[in-house]
Amino acid sequence: MNSNSNRSTMSVVQEMKLALKKDMAAAVFSGMILFIAFMYYKPVSTLYEMSGREGSYIDVMAGFLFSFFIVVSYFSLKRLVEMKRFFKEAMAMSRMDFLTEVYNRRALFEMLELEFNKNKRFPDAKFCFLLFDIDNFKGINDGYGHATGDTVLREVAKTVVCSVRKTDVCGRFGGDEFGVILPYTELSKGIIVADKIKENVSKLIFGPLRERFSVTLSMGVVVVPAGSGVETMEQLVEHVDKYLYTAKRSGRNRVASPLDEIAKGA
Repeated sequence: MNSNSNRSTMSVVQEMKLALKKDMAAAVFSGMILFIAFMYYKPVSTLYEMSGREGSYIDVMAGFLFSFFIVVSYFSLKRLVEMKRFFKEAMAMSRMDFLTEVYNRRALFEMLELEFNKNKRFPDAKFCFLLFDIDNFKGINDGYGHATGDTVLREVAKTVVCSVRKTDVCGRFGGDEFGVILPYTELSKGIIVADKIKENVSKLIFGPLRERFSVTLSMGVVVVPAGSGVETMEQLVEHVDKYLYTAKRSGRNRVASPLDEIAKGA
């Protein structure tokens, strides 16, 4: 199996499933050939005639072989069910960020690739992408400790998931950066979702009783319609990064998007 780490998790799992199906087909085919050969040559009858012993002896041997076959078949089937469950769990684990329990960067990029493929197939397809980070997160780690920082990351991720639709995708982009994919969403609606996320996160309270604090987000929002020219993750990240940094330069705790440029031009 190709061990290239740049391959997608889904492609690896699909290859493993295909290999398992091929092995099963080979086992079934081999079993059929052996069974046909067994019935043609009749080794039990031949052995019975050659042994000159009582038939019960042959029956014991045949019974043992049959029982062995049933036991092996049972455990093979049981192992198949366990392997399918393992594949499902392993795929989920490899795609989730262990700390925040949202998609990790790799899975987020895979989901973005699916959206790009939709844009290529359907002329009316589009999606919004939100990229944001937690303002002054380094200061939180330095002032309150990394355990508190981890709590902030978990609660922010949980709040984002609760603020979007089930069809939307939230992932940890890296560090304190998160990305959200909003399929079939106009830019104006994407900005509304971004404001909702920002507002809900601002209501969270962290820290010890006498040192309570809240956090804010700086967010960049873009829309990627079919035929936009943005067709790779690298182009998308470069595109949305510009607005994320605009939000930071403008004082943080805000949402920046191409609509801001349109408003300035007007």
